[in-house]
Amino acid sequence: EKRPDKELWAIRKKLGVSQENKILITTSRLVGKNAIDDVIKSLSYLPNSVKFLVLGAGPDLKELEELAQKLDVETRVLFLGHTEHEEIPLYLQASDIFIRPSLSEGMGNSFIEAMAAGVPVIATKVGGITDFLFDPKDSAKPTGLFANVRDPKDVAEKINLLLENGELFRIISATAKELVVSKYDWNLTAKNMKEKVFDEATA
Repeated sequence: EKRPDKELWAIRKKLGVSQENKILITTSRLVGKNAIDDVIKSLSYLPNSVKFLVLGAGPDLKELEELAQKLDVETRVLFLGHTEHEEIPLYLQASDIFIRPSLSEGMGNSFIEAMAAGVPVIATKVGGITDFLFDPKDSAKPTGLFANVRDPKDVAEKINLLLENGELFRIISATAKELVVSKYDWNLTAKNMKEKVFDEATA
């Protein structure tokens, strides 16, 4: 269920994020295969108003923090660390775009969860993602955008495309949510997925 706006603004306020800011979000373990570094690098090509919310813990935290400092974007990357699973939908709905330009991917439950929250998704053509993510280039009913693997500039272009094209943003969000509700019967599977997503997030 979509939460009341005041709850979402309360989250943004707590994060020190204003109404003008656009929020990218990822829920990932901080490991190389999730390519969080590529999203941090993409910020250099994006307006300063774009911030990146990272939910998750992992061995690469220090390295990613150092990368953000080196690129002078550390104030735009918010590392929230491990987040309780029931809080994730609230952070998703308070954000604008879900992004994970993975090098490899399993089932892609985190993406489905973002789609269920009505957040447009940017991913890479790896693993199980192609089962549910259809790019506008390939489908009349797009459910997300594909970025090239290991290509921060392309990641930035896809983010810009969604932020600048309100109609595309709206279509992708609605179509993705529709797909998840019909194909995955989300309310029924959410409980079963919770364990799986949690296991995947802590694996």
